[in-house]
Amino acid sequence: MQNCHRKIKTQEIIAIFTLLQFLILLIFGYTPYTDSTGYIILAKDSILHGEPYPIASKIQELAFIWNIGSINTVALSLKLFHSIIPLLIVYSIMKGISSWLVYAISKTLFNQRIAWITLIIYVLYPANYGEGTSLLSETPFMFFILSGIYLSLKNQSVIGGILLAIANWYRPMAIVFLCSIIIYYLFNLKKYRHQTILIIIGYVLMITLIGGLCYLRTGHFIYQAKTGWMSLMQYSWDHDYHHEKTAHLFANGNPNELNTQQYNSVQKDSVWRNNFLIWLKHNPKEYLAQMPKKLVDTYISDNVNFCVYLKDKATADYMYDPVSMRTLIHTFPKYSWVQIIVIINLMFYYLILFFALKTVVSIIKNTQWKKIIFPISVIVLGTLLLLFFGHGEARFHIPFMSFFIMLCSFNFINYGKKKVD
Repeated sequence: MQNCHRKIKTQEIIAIFTLLQFLILLIFGYTPYTDSTGYIILAKDSILHGEPYPIASKIQELAFIWNIGSINTVALSLKLFHSIIPLLIVYSIMKGISSWLVYAISKTLFNQRIAWITLIIYVLYPANYGEGTSLLSETPFMFFILSGIYLSLKNQSVIGGILLAIANWYRPMAIVFLCSIIIYYLFNLKKYRHQTILIIIGYVLMITLIGGLCYLRTGHFIYQAKTGWMSLMQYSWDHDYHHEKTAHLFANGNPNELNTQQYNSVQKDSVWRNNFLIWLKHNPKEYLAQMPKKLVDTYISDNVNFCVYLKDKATADYMYDPVSMRTLIHTFPKYSWVQIIVIINLMFYYLILFFALKTVVSIIKNTQWKKIIFPISVIVLGTLLLLFFGHGEARFHIPFMSFFIMLCSFNFINYGKKKVD
């Protein structure tokens, strides 16, 4: 009877959380982030040429290959409905389902009590509202990632691997979650003895399908965005304040300036990689010295989603400015109502990080670290990926927040009396 009552409550909470996503979309409308605007431009071009992104005839002139799944999903909405509103509704539904997936994953990994606390924190966290008002890749990416994780934990590893590959089509970070699941499998061999190979099979099959279909159209096996090496090279070069020492090694004295006639968008990715490796060979200390700033910039705040509530978001030159940390510091204490919510969210965010760290320390001291190996793997591997192959941006930690919340939830149980596994 108690379990039934709790199940009904869980469903009601998720339903309210989802309805609030719709309400925010209805009241505040579409949020035109720079990436979202770019997706719409490329999606319209795809419709005009009558083929999915990337368009075969545009491979030569494209600056880079962006998030393929996100752009093609926008194109589908525009083609079917001549509007992005239906897609924003779908994204709001995805966000609602994601809250249930976070609950279900936490319940599978730990127990119902921790899952319940995880859900409560997740739906109370202000930054979890309004993602469905934009076309950014995080919402569909996390929906497919969480779906893949859940099914993988339920011994549906082939389907789980397929869903992870679809998530990767939206944003090229699924490898973090794939490796984390494999690590979890290896620590639970009795339960998941044959699942490691199955999830890899599912992942590879979907990657092959996505890349193969693209190859038939374009002559290039493209299954994910190719922006990583470009972003890493740009960040490394822009933050190397002595780059004149290595400028002579690159054409035009700048490794980021490539001849658009000589290289197509696929080849540019390889050139950026080679240029980065040349720079790294001469600047290994500089490369490592940039990592602390990347780490701070990645985790300093969680303010991005609050652009949703800004009055002039459709016309602002730099929409993020009112909710940026620099502006919050300079305008203290004269805050708008949006900035007050941002400050409240920041305190919430820092508490989640603090209690997540506290959980890790407490459980390791009690030699129970195997219980949290999965969320720890996601956070550690994801952070290392961003430090070594990415650049520092607060938005990039968003895919890890569900797992910080899971760890945070342990602080609200009694370690000595409540069984975790």
